Amino acid sequence: MAILLYKLPLTKYNAMKKFFIGSSLLGLIIWGGFIARGKYYQHKEEERRAAYYENIVDTSSPTVTVLRDSIEIGYQNEKRTIHIYVPPNYAMDSTTRYPVIYMMDGESSFNDMENMGPEWQIDEVINEASANGKPTAIVIGINQSDKSRDAEYTPWINDDNPDAHGAQFAEWVTTDLKSFVDSNYRTKPAVTFTSIGGISRSGMMAYYMLMAHPDIFGNAIIMSPSMWVDHDKLMAMELTPDQYKNKKIHVSVGQYEGGLMVPAAKGVYEKFKAYGLDDNHVKYDMIMNESHWHITWRKAFASAYPWMMGE
Repeated sequence: MAILLYKLPLTKYNAMKKFFIGSSLLGLIIWGGFIARGKYYQHKEEERRAAYYENIVDTSSPTVTVLRDSIEIGYQNEKRTIHIYVPPNYAMDSTTRYPVIYMMDGESSFNDMENMGPEWQIDEVINEASANGKPTAIVIGINQSDKSRDAEYTPWINDDNPDAHGAQFAEWVTTDLKSFVDSNYRTKPAVTFTSIGGISRSGMMAYYMLMAHPDIFGNAIIMSPSMWVDHDKLMAMELTPDQYKNKKIHVSVGQYEGGLMVPAAKGVYEKFKAYGLDDNHVKYDMIMNESHWHITWRKAFASAYPWMMGE
């Protein structure tokens, strides 16, 4: 579970270090063991990934298009890559319109080669739904920032992220990006048919964007949300009954993600249950025997998608 080392906020990591090293010789030994264990598991993870990279291939579906460095983010003065999936039957007629799912960390959505690791197989899940006559959707995968993922996926400035601009990023998604997608693809633009999703830090942002823009996002796929980024402020966000009554919210976390992540995900779920949402509108999935990595999110999306689509 060494991944928890880099999931800790810097302030909490430093506080732990100060406590153990400053308390006693035993504390120093414990801290040394903590670091050594983390380095060991980091080394094993690097070995596993190196073996995986040797056999990596393009795994995207034919209906996935990559618009590389094409969509301008004005406030950052840069252009972003997005990945666009349309269902297999999209080109068969010119009238059918589709719901849209916006996925942050979107380079992981469709292709092992883009992610340089296991993709989430979003296209495979929806292709299978299409083959079985089930509802389909357009999915927009938004690449993470090349400059600072943490700053982009942090809503407000805090001690760990003095350059945070997540609120501005959310505004860009809900205005410029959504306008581009709705203008160029046959979408159902209404809030009921618009979903936001993400993993880890972007999973937290999916929660934030649902709460901050309830008039845009009717649904959310919140996977392994890093609520520790600004827990109290995030959990203090509220929706009115008119805003939350028709939303669908899927929350998931890996069984072995540890002491920060599992309670945080459960807390998000319980917040929406406290609103009075029933099992058709909020669902919690613990992904068994998995930790904080892409296979967890692959399994989570496969569970979330049919539920979100009302199957």
